[in-house]
Order: sequence, then structure tokens, then C-alpha cells
Amino acid sequence: MKKRGLGITGLIAIGALLVLSGCGGSGNKPLTKAQFVAKANALCVSFNDANKAAGSPTSLATAITYFEKMTPLYEKRVASFSKLKPPTSEAATVTRLVTIEKKEASLAKDVLVALKKNDKTATNTLIQSANTNSAQAKPLYQTLGLTECLK
Repeated sequence: MKKRGLGITGLIAIGALLVLSGCGGSGNKPLTKAQFVAKANALCVSFNDANKAAGSPTSLATAITYFEKMTPLYEKRVASFSKLKPPTSEAATVTRLVTIEKKEASLAKDVLVALKKNDKTATNTLIQSANTNSAQAKPLYQTLGLTECLK
């Protein structure tokens, strides 16, 4: 009887260990460099495809439509990107990049507001800020090997 009790206890312990390791063990580990690059580039490919499909704005109305469509997609990309767990050696660079990307998403929302108000001065100022912000992100993308994000 005691042998059987130990066997069941052992199976329960092994089952619990398997469940616990499946729930969060590998999810808490940093990605390898190759895994991180692949996942981050995939996020950028998806966004870039949507951006191409949205086309280039040619008027105030199409600019508003463009920013209404692309801003939530950009915010989603930034949120997904920030959830990736980069290799420890890349963590500081990724943190800096996520900060820049969050600022970029905020600027896009501000551009949309300015466009809706037909405020050309504010729109131009915000776009210049966004361009400066993007210029700060490019070397970080290069450092991380995120070639799709550079497009």
C-alpha cells in the first residue's frame, strides 16, 4: 500500500513540475539573438505590408485616413515589440528602441489630431519631430540586426 501511495505522489509531483515548466519556464527566458531578430523583423514585415497597402496620402482627407489606419497598427507593433524578451546583451538597446518607438506612436496620434484640425504648422512641426525620432531609431535597428524595421 505504501509503495502505491508513493507512486501516485511521485506522478502528481512530476505532473505538477511539467505543468509549471510549461506555464512560464521558457516564457521567462530571454530569446536567443536569432529568435529575437526573427520575431522583431516579422513584426516589422507585417507593419510594412500594411503601410504599403495604405498607400501614400495625397490630400488632407487621405492623410487623415492614412493616420487613422496606421496609428493603431503602429501602436500594436510597438506593444508587441515591447513584449519580446531580448537577449540580456541586447536588453538596454531594445529598451531604448521601445522608448523611441512609443514616442513615435504618440507623435503619430498628435499628427492625426493636428490633421483633423487642419493645423498645418503643428502637423509640420510634429512630422519633423517624428523624422528626428526615426533617425534616432535607425542605428538601433542596425545594431540589433533588424533589417526589416529599417525599411
